[in-house]
Amino acid sequence: MNKPDEQFDEKLSNHFKARKARTTLSHAQQQALKHNVAQKKPKKLGFALQLTSITCALGLLAFIVLDSNNVINTAPKTVLNTIDIHDYSFITTHEIDQTGSYASAITQQKRALDTQLASDLRRHQQRHIEYGTLVKVDNDWYIASCNDEVLVQIKHSLLSDLKGKHAVESGLNTGDMLAMAHNGKGQIIALKHAGAGVRQCGA
Repeated sequence: MNKPDEQFDEKLSNHFKARKARTTLSHAQQQALKHNVAQKKPKKLGFALQLTSITCALGLLAFIVLDSNNVINTAPKTVLNTIDIHDYSFITTHEIDQTGSYASAITQQKRALDTQLASDLRRHQQRHIEYGTLVKVDNDWYIASCNDEVLVQIKHSLLSDLKGKHAVESGLNTGDMLAMAHNGKGQIIALKHAGAGVRQCGA
């Protein structure tokens, strides 16, 4: 090699050695550095906190996405939105009353009451039969009712109306046991023989 190259190599080597001497750590410095690095490693608690934070963030993100799509707190259209409280006869009510006590009650719905009322009304308005003995016939008819010894007088005007409607059985005679049909208003709507099973009041 020529002289300038050797000088250059020598200068480079000297510079490298000087630089290495300045930057190389002593054994004590290397141990202290390793100790500091070991202390700075993340511990498991720090990792757990990071993992928890990430999980919470993902949960919040999922909630926001689902809530914006109306998935959360939306009643299924085929079940809850078709329920009518009037379909139930009874509703149990639970509450804290004005005194601060727990109270519960069973409330019967109006529909159940309406049904009961309609049933009672139908039963009341249905025809009922009153029995009695035809005791006198002139222009009017007189029937001794089996109910509390009541004498029923049927005026000629009503007899004519009932006969015009064919609501009076033919062949009725004094002494016959009659059946008087009444409507829901208590009006007599038909007269006929009581039948073979009823020969006298109470029979």
